[in-house]
Parts: sequence; structure tokens; C-alpha cells
Amino acid sequence: MNTSRNIIKNLLLYNNENQILYDLNSLSGKEIAEKIITVATSLRSTGKFGCGDRVILIMNDSPEFIYSFLSLISIGCIPVPLNPLIQDSELEYILLDSKATGVIIDNHQYLRLYHTIHSSYHIINDCIIVNNPSVKEYGSINYLQKFLSPQNFPAVSLELEFEYTENNPIAFWQYTSGTTGNPKAVQHRHHTMLTNTELFAQKTLEIAKEDIILSVSKMFFGYGLGNSLFFPLLTGASVIIDEKWFTVDYLKKNIRLYKPTILFGTPKVYTEILHQHENFSKNEFNSIRLFISAGSPLPESIIREWEAVFDKTIINGIGSTEIGHIFMCNYQLKEQSKNSSLGVPVPGYHIKISRIDTPDETIENYGEIGELCIYPPKSTLSSYWGKEETNKIKYKEGWYFSGDLCSQNEDGSYIYHGRKDDLFKVNGRWVNPIEIENYILQNFRQVNECAISYYLDDDDLAKPVLYLVEKNKTATDALSEEIQKKLSENFPSYKRPSRIYFIKELTRNSNGKVIRKRLENNLT
Repeated sequence: MNTSRNIIKNLLLYNNENQILYDLNSLSGKEIAEKIITVATSLRSTGKFGCGDRVILIMNDSPEFIYSFLSLISIGCIPVPLNPLIQDSELEYILLDSKATGVIIDNHQYLRLYHTIHSSYHIINDCIIVNNPSVKEYGSINYLQKFLSPQNFPAVSLELEFEYTENNPIAFWQYTSGTTGNPKAVQHRHHTMLTNTELFAQKTLEIAKEDIILSVSKMFFGYGLGNSLFFPLLTGASVIIDEKWFTVDYLKKNIRLYKPTILFGTPKVYTEILHQHENFSKNEFNSIRLFISAGSPLPESIIREWEAVFDKTIINGIGSTEIGHIFMCNYQLKEQSKNSSLGVPVPGYHIKISRIDTPDETIENYGEIGELCIYPPKSTLSSYWGKEETNKIKYKEGWYFSGDLCSQNEDGSYIYHGRKDDLFKVNGRWVNPIEIENYILQNFRQVNECAISYYLDDDDLAKPVLYLVEKNKTATDALSEEIQKKLSENFPSYKRPSRIYFIKELTRNSNGKVIRKRLENNLT
């Protein structure tokens, strides 16, 4: 089973005339399939791109991203999409770790990252391809537009022979966000997103050719890659592609222009919309049948406020880079169970909860918190590149140990309790930051965001500290006192923050996840 071949087949089968909606233009399924085959044929004819070679993609969302990603898979290369805003030091690490031999990159990012790319020991100069649609003459630089033009290369019959075999099971890589150290490369098999699209997009969400998908998350991120590439191209649904980064105004423009039926967002996106809800008319979201959130925990307060303001429901889901996309959501639950849970596993995925200190033991009791473990469908389980010892810990007998903390309700649904890595001990007792954070968000409407971390006192003992982002940016002592009073009434002393700081924003990584250990850098 070859990922690219399946997508090309479906593009031609559905032949949606508006398969991609981009920059006031549209591309049909047939046009996209032809572009993928043209780029793949052109790349192969150079003789430089070999089976198993890693090729870095540093590109904004665009049709060219899709052509590049799928053409590389077609000829047996392994595309590795990265955040276009990646910093030199992180790129330097990934180039060394991946041993990538090629790069396909947007022109303005190439100018910014030129030195780092050309300093790599493994990169082949002839395998650096620059995306610049405005270029008409190519000169000495390999521009992607040259590879999109069939007349620039001899006609070569493209045989997509790199189907799934035991010797060539990997389709693409994705690097983790690196919140607990250097990012790790997750090796995704050909089956991974083909299976998730079938089980989650088609059978659970019932995405079909009539749908129009809009994803705020970008394609370098696993959540966005599924939303904007795999789901629409495999189901025939139209997809709105926007190279611009999220703002409420850009989102509003795309909704009014294209009338999407499915919006894939994140908690931060829904929060920003709620903060500016007066700028949206009552009929703004009429076309959207599904609002979906993933990427980070969705507070219950946001779900309730969304329902109160827009009379709509947000589907809460959880996924991971290691699994590929969402493996559990609350879409199938009754209304009264949705607000407080992650829902139930997507059919085909299995879940268990293991004990934190003894992970080989499974928790059977309802309500008891442990580590969430996922057993994905056969032939889709991934692994980390070059991390054999880590693989032994994270992947056991078909199960992936996620590091997420969850408990199970009696109705079979699951509750999220934060990250195992975020736990810390105060006086020998565990403190779970999300427990306090959720309480504050639910009880103090003037708080926009918050995060609990810790500092070491003069005796090197951990003490909780609370970072607050206010909606009105006033940073009053009265609010600090009110929060401390409420916390003292509801939490034991070891869980309560000994310090409260007001900051402008929470420190996040490139995937939008809060980096607790760097929050103190925002103090002035």
C-alpha cells in the first residue's frame, strides 16, 4: 500500500473541481494528481533523490507543499515537514539527526536559513529546491517551478513501485515538539494516515466530497497535515489552503469567502474567537456543521462559553505525533457527557490506563488517574528514528505509552488530567498543574490563560508558582488575593502557588504547546 498512489487514485476518482481552494483560485483533483506525478517524474529523472532519502520541507501551506510532500513519497523518498519559522539551532540539530540529503524550501526561508542548510555535512547542493512562484527564469538555482514544468525534463514513465514492504514501510517523518528535550523523529508507515482517514475522517466524522475543510493548524504539524492533506485528498472533500498564519480576521475572511462545513481548530483559536465574538454575526457559522479541537487540552469553560455565545458544540479530541492524528474524541457521546471528557476511542483504536510508577500494571478502577496507552490498528504503529532505548520505554507489545494522564468514567469515556512530564512533587506529594489551572479558568472569567510551574527555594525544595494572562491586562493585587483565597478553600497547602505572576502571554513551542520550564523568561 503506497500512500501517494492511494491519494492520486482518489483524486482522479472524485475529480472534485474545487479540490483545493487557494488564494481566490481553485484546483481540481485531476490537476493536483498531474502536478504530483510531474514533480515526482522530474525529481526521479535527476538521479539525485533515492529511495529512503530524507528530504526536509520548510514551506508555508500551499499547493506546492502538497505536490512536494506526495511526489517525494511517490519515488520512495521520506519527506520531513518542519515549521517554516524554525530557528537555526533546531534546524541544525534536525539536519544532523535525520541525515537529510535534500531540502525543499520557500524562498524567503531559504534566504534566512541559507548558512545552516549549506553547512550541513549531508545535504547535497543539487538537492536543494527553492519554491518561488514568481520566478520565470531558473538560472543556477533549482527552483521548484522548474520541476513543475514537464517540458524541462525528458518524459519518463513514473512507476510507483515503492509500495509497502517489510524493507520499505516508512512513508514520512514528523518531529515531535521537543518540550522535554531535543525533538524526536517519528517514523510514520504508509498505513498510518490512510487508516486514520478511514476510521476517523470517514467513519467517525463522515467527511465526504460535499464538505469544505478549513484547518487553522498548518501542515507541518501532524494535526494540520491530516486535516488539510490526507482527509480532503482521500475523501474528495474540498480544502481551503491559506499560507498566512492564524488571526481572527483571516479566519473570518476565509469563512465568509468559502463557507467551510468543517473547522479544525485549537483551544487558543476558539478562545480568540470568543474574545472577539461581537465581531461575528449570528449567521457567521451557519455553514459549519463540525467544530473540532485538538492539539492541546480544551478547557470545559471554553466549551460552555462557546455553546452559550454561538449555540454550537465543539468536538474535543486528543491525538499525538506518534499516533498520527486524533485517536479519541467525544463526537459519539451524549450531550451531557461531552463537556467534561475526551470521549471514547475512535473505532479501531484501543485504550488502557497504566499506573504511573508501575507502567506494566493496568488500572481497572474508574476515576483512578494513570498514563494513557494507545493500541493503534495493525501496521500503523510508529517508532522513533535512532532512539532504541526510548522505543523500548514508549512502545511495548503494540502499545504506545503516551505520557498523557487520564482516568476512565463509568460510561466508558475518558477524562484528561495533564502530562506525566508536568507532574512535580512538593513535600513528597504529587502536584498536577492542570487540576489547579482548570479550576482557575472555570471560576475566574477575567483570566485569559494560566499555567502552573514550580521554582526551587533556598533549600532546593520545589514550590508551585502560578502565571496568569489577564483579559484586561490590569494585573491587580485584588485578583491575586481573590485567587489565593479560593484556592485555600479548595486545595491543600502543598498544591497552592506560593507566588503569582502576571505575564503578557504563555511561552509556547512551535506547535502551540506551553513550555512550563520557560515561563519565568516572560517575567519583567
